[in-house]
Amino acid sequence: MSSQGIGENLLKAGDYKLSKLILRSNVNKKEMNIMNLYSNIELFEDIFSPYMTGTIKMNESLNIPEVLPISGQETIEIEFKSNVENAEPITKMFRVYKLDRHLTDKQGKGQEYTLHLMSDGGIINYSQRCGYYVTGSVSEMVKTVVSKHFPSDVWENRFDVEKTNDNYSFVLPKSYTPFKSIAWLASKAISSSAGDYSPFLFYETFDGYVFKSLTAIIKEGSSVVHDYYYTKENAADADGSPTSLAVDGPLSAVFHKVQTLEELSRFNMAENVMEGTISSKLAVHDLSKKEYREMLFREPDVFDATTNLGDMPYYKPCEKDDPIYFNNPCAYYYLPVTSFTVYDDVKQIKDNMKFEDYFLKRKYIINSMLTQKIVISVYGDSTKRVGQVINLYVPKVSADQAVQEEKKDKNLSGKYLITSIRHTFGKSYSCKMELSRNGMGV
Repeated sequence: MSSQGIGENLLKAGDYKLSKLILRSNVNKKEMNIMNLYSNIELFEDIFSPYMTGTIKMNESLNIPEVLPISGQETIEIEFKSNVENAEPITKMFRVYKLDRHLTDKQGKGQEYTLHLMSDGGIINYSQRCGYYVTGSVSEMVKTVVSKHFPSDVWENRFDVEKTNDNYSFVLPKSYTPFKSIAWLASKAISSSAGDYSPFLFYETFDGYVFKSLTAIIKEGSSVVHDYYYTKENAADADGSPTSLAVDGPLSAVFHKVQTLEELSRFNMAENVMEGTISSKLAVHDLSKKEYREMLFREPDVFDATTNLGDMPYYKPCEKDDPIYFNNPCAYYYLPVTSFTVYDDVKQIKDNMKFEDYFLKRKYIINSMLTQKIVISVYGDSTKRVGQVINLYVPKVSADQAVQEEKKDKNLSGKYLITSIRHTFGKSYSCKMELSRNGMGV
């Protein structure tokens, strides 16, 4: 538990310690400390992106673009943390790939410009192509692709891979970059631990690369769930939220006060119909067997077997709507397949029909995670990562709120997965987090 008092917390909230900001040229090996030359830094994590990005807005009079010079072959090394005693510093290397928004002051002595950043793996990826044969489990294939194309300092001891329970034999096309190949392999991956199908995601955080099923991400992200509170004027009282929060971890209660909240989307029934979130059909033409097969999907049939954040599915059985939406496929997909693609030790070639069973489920689960999204702003927290789960408290919006037993708004409150984070450093440190869940509160 935090031992800091509220007064002390308020002084520290938004403070940060930037201990390193070094710009280096890979061409001439020059380096410059630019700690006092920036006006704003933004660093981005996204659970749907295989690499991290960022920007640094420079404000300087040394003319670094000419002196260094800056030409897109530079690296930025950054080390920072929330300025509290127990927070661990984060160190990250980025590549500078672009300079734009250049402005000079009226006296011609100073200039502003923006440096665009991408993690090492992201920019190396675009220079690599596959075009080779891989066999075995998807998890082993992914490890093979990463180790084959990227230097060990990019991934060694920084790659968290969930073991998959599958067995394939593939040729990765020459036109595919490593990350595109991994995204394609992810669609074939089957978890060795999940009771039902769960899609795999490949992404990068400050801690390294992750290749895991959504079920594993949610379960691991739920191992420590912190509460976040959005209350009137961020001060709690009669609405039922606490006036003082006790929070485990290096950061104290004030870091869990939500400064701003914006709901980006809650549901879109028209899109749920068009995208097959409610129901869909897959038509398969088997090229080797010369067969035609159909698979049907309906959300309520699989919702309880899916690892969910949110208590209710997006479509609830309804006597009037069932004949229109539920009993007929709303979306239609076509897939040509050649089933003989895998092998094992007993039978060198065998049928692989599982992908057909998982195609519609994968589309549903990915779509459902993108349905309800909320963006919150909090004081800068260097311990937060995409893939973590938080519990959001939002008071009920109602004229008779004071007399109601349930004080929280179920449409907005509840557990959410952090799907993206923007760390912003300027005069203070703040985090903007996109939260998503794959179910509704009511």
